Amino acid sequence: MMAPRITHRNESKIIGIEVRASNLLENEASSTRISDLWKKFHNDKKRIPNKRDERTALGVYTSYQDNNNEYSLIVASEVTTLERVPEGMVSQIIPAGKYLIFAGKGHMPNAALSVWEQIARYFSNGAHYKRAYTVDFELHDMTKADEVEVHISII
Repeated sequence: MMAPRITHRNESKIIGIEVRASNLLENEASSTRISDLWKKFHNDKKRIPNKRDERTALGVYTSYQDNNNEYSLIVASEVTTLERVPEGMVSQIIPAGKYLIFAGKGHMPNAALSVWEQIARYFSNGAHYKRAYTVDFELHDMTKADEVEVHISII
């Protein structure tokens, strides 16, 4: 397990498609939503205006609910402005702040799942940093289909 690295990010803007999910739902094949959301995004991403980079996609986790581990996932592109949000899509601002970056490599989605398991272990073992539970995100470079970075907001 590679140690995470800390970074300070400036605010960024995203536009994408959203679903409400939970780890419990995602563990059941009959109720999984996330893989379908990624497929829909790849079909719809051409509708997103003012993209900052055509090669990247983000899986943005927000609106955490502690009591039943629900969250919102927005699969999105980073954009330069939120002036035009296409119908059926949502916008979000990723706040400026400190983030821990965990990296993974391998076949998706297994590599991403492995990184999230690494994150859970890191924070359950008395980590120096505390999760902020504001906005966390996966950063995918589509030219490197087997790599992912997960940015975790910290206090």
